[in-house]
Amino acid sequence: MSGALTALSDFLGWNNAPSDQVSIVVTTGGASRQITNWTSAVLRLGIEIMPWTATLGMTAAHASATGAGTLNPGDTCQVYIGADLVFTGYVITVVDDLGPEDHMIEVQIASKSVDLVECAAEFSTFQMNSTNVLAIAQAVASRMNIDVISVNGAGDTDILAFSVILTETAYEVIERVSRLAAVLFYDRPDGNICMSAVGTRRAASGFTVGQNVERIQTVRSLGGRYSKVIAINQNTVSLFTDPHVDALASQMSALTVGIEATDSGVPRTRIMFIPVENGDENNKVCQQRAQWEVNRRYGRAYPVTLTADSWRDAAGQLWLPNTLAPVTARDGTVSDLLIGELTLRQTVEDGTHADVVLMPPGAFSPEPLLNPALADKFLQVMNSAQNSVDTSIQTEDLAAPKNTTS
Repeated sequence: MSGALTALSDFLGWNNAPSDQVSIVVTTGGASRQITNWTSAVLRLGIEIMPWTATLGMTAAHASATGAGTLNPGDTCQVYIGADLVFTGYVITVVDDLGPEDHMIEVQIASKSVDLVECAAEFSTFQMNSTNVLAIAQAVASRMNIDVISVNGAGDTDILAFSVILTETAYEVIERVSRLAAVLFYDRPDGNICMSAVGTRRAASGFTVGQNVERIQTVRSLGGRYSKVIAINQNTVSLFTDPHVDALASQMSALTVGIEATDSGVPRTRIMFIPVENGDENNKVCQQRAQWEVNRRYGRAYPVTLTADSWRDAAGQLWLPNTLAPVTARDGTVSDLLIGELTLRQTVEDGTHADVVLMPPGAFSPEPLLNPALADKFLQVMNSAQNSVDTSIQTEDLAAPKNTTS
């Protein structure tokens, strides 16, 4: 079988392997219809990408025959690869492109979380006490008819107090509370979002140079890395001696609190100071933050970008963000990396390809965050007074956390 025929059969699903044909199911006014055989498709998914998006194209003549020409912005849409639902969202834009030699229709689709990213957060109260990270996320997402699903209990973290800024988007609120719980959040195929730890899923196979990898780029960098991250007090400290005298050691002993993290891969002295924030009991968050700075900067210094010849692993499952997969280099070295971003692209002429960005798992760990309410002296006193009367004060009706192990 020729390479061109193989590409065409893969595109149209003419073999026993799972089909990679992209289709959409569009709902307008309660009626649903499926549209297939797109001549081009680009899907973009990622841990740090919200919303997930798809750009699909076909000729105007084909669009008229399939009904794609009647698509309208705002139509509810499910994006499929073969029988696998990839994401659920809305038609955002329809482009009618007429030229001297062709007439194309392009449809741009975004997952339901587009409303979280673009719209203001709404609450019946903007100050919440004695609540839960997952419950706050569920409350703000519910206004957009989106649920937040916990994977293995992620986000089920109690917090004393949380304040919503009136101008924040729903995404910004969820991003802040996710950092308090040290979890990731990203799109699910069903249109909801999930809260998850880093790397809760493992692919049945990985990426191997000389087999399913068409192109690979590896990076090794010292950019943005520090040999040592040191926590310091924020108070102003006067010089003890004349600044021309070498008194650095005594000055630093007055500023530092004994918390530091080291990157042994940085060969010369490069120091980063991070502040100890008010309200950080026993400097717990500061300790986490110092190690996070080292881990994340190390992870981001070793990205792997590759192009694979398939959208699926050896078990026929689609590559998905937050999935651990081994990457085997040309010299046989194997690295266990996390899929952070995917661009799935397909055309009739060029076939199916996956552009994948992978990094060490530590590169995606959320930054530890001290709850701003704990750093505010007034709020500390207010919460202390409230808790002495009633520890369950909360005017927002927050749903009970949901949990899934899938």
